[in-house]
Amino acid sequence: MKKLVIIGFDGTIADTSPGILYCMNTTALSMGYTPVAHDALYGVIGVSLEQGFMNLYGMKEDEIEYAMNQYSKLYSIKGEEMILIYDGIDEALRSLREGGFKLAIVTQKNEKFINNMLAVYKQIGSLFHTVCATNVEREMTKADMLQHVCAELEVAPSDAIFAGDSYVDAIAAEEVGMDFAAALYGWGFRSREDAQQYNCKAYLNSAKDIAKLANVE
Repeated sequence: MKKLVIIGFDGTIADTSPGILYCMNTTALSMGYTPVAHDALYGVIGVSLEQGFMNLYGMKEDEIEYAMNQYSKLYSIKGEEMILIYDGIDEALRSLREGGFKLAIVTQKNEKFINNMLAVYKQIGSLFHTVCATNVEREMTKADMLQHVCAELEVAPSDAIFAGDSYVDAIAAEEVGMDFAAALYGWGFRSREDAQQYNCKAYLNSAKDIAKLANVE
């Protein structure tokens, strides 16, 4: 049985796509780029913000810093308000916590944004032992973040499982020797077949299924 369940935020705990799309499109439009449709976010949410701007709009490297600054300003005003917590996530997390599991969030979302969101949704934020997010003062890959959380909570990667909705999450887990559970309801994997390209220990069809990670050996 695992001791630690690590969960991604975007596409696994919450649907943040409305706010992300609004802020990215508004930023891109102000720079002369054409807005994209909602479905374009598949496979983009979960990668770094700069990579997202390049993938969606074909922005050049010398435009990225400006785009990220504009996005951050806009997201702090509008994006944080436009999130939808997935049904059943609260109950699933409580079930794991009451079962003696340690819980953590690993996300490439800005630390300030994630802390603000969890402060609003206190009933969810209070269930986690730690949160590791992007911090401008330290450069960490998602694999680095997973290792950081394991070290902080004194749990070996082999005794943890990472639930996420994208190939970025799957690869990060593999890099540190951690089992991976694919969230099929988010914005990374379009289907179970997409996720099966990676070494998945479990498949989650809804946020409620996160509770089932208690049974993963």
